Amino acid sequence: MLQTQLRYIQTVLTFGIFITIFLNNENLIISCFVGLILTWQLELLTCELRTSNNEFILIFLLLITSFSPVLTIFFEISEIENMIFFISILVCIFYLTFKDINISTFGNAYLITFISYFLVSFFVSKMFSENLDFLTFLFLILFFIKTLATFFNIQFSNYQYFFNFFASFFVITIVSLLSGFTIQYVLIAAGLVSIITVIMNFLFQRNRREYKYFSNLTTQIYLFDYLVSFLFALYFVDVLNLINGLF
Repeated sequence: MLQTQLRYIQTVLTFGIFITIFLNNENLIISCFVGLILTWQLELLTCELRTSNNEFILIFLLLITSFSPVLTIFFEISEIENMIFFISILVCIFYLTFKDINISTFGNAYLITFISYFLVSFFVSKMFSENLDFLTFLFLILFFIKTLATFFNIQFSNYQYFFNFFASFFVITIVSLLSGFTIQYVLIAAGLVSIITVIMNFLFQRNRREYKYFSNLTTQIYLFDYLVSFLFALYFVDVLNLINGLF
């Protein structure tokens, strides 16, 4: 039930990004992106750790860890971010040593946290702010394409990976070319981002504890796993420099 409610929140935040474009409020758009990532992280952590009373503290600390880059907005000293991040990691590791948590759960929880941390850092960076419209349009167009795909039950079909690849490739290519970027750099960036998106999306879904249960359903419920994978691929590939020919 909690996971379902969190997915509704993710949908509301995504529509919030769409509405905020017309308000021309940069800070609100960035806040929606940060909230979207933290909600996604919380949803996966509650899946991994099952939200028992003794694990709420761990989930809270991991969320604080991912949120720490936002503190740089309020504090000009960059060391604060690093201090909070590493202290949170040390506290979490210390807490985990006294818990009956297997190594698989440990690895999945920290993988999710590191990805969330890097994405939040990307969202509050100057580069993201300077290219906010371009990146936001990429995200929203892909969101609407994937939403339409829910009506065709593509999530668990045999050709889901081809669809996931070409959806990302098509969106990046079209939007980038319309924005005036050189085609050869656009194709390279689109290919790399799409490959990483498919791989990360597959990794997130396979690491979910309830995957076998939900794979029997006919509707798409992992929409935001794919969208977060896409955002991480944009960050990991450094797409903004790549499409400008800066290797």
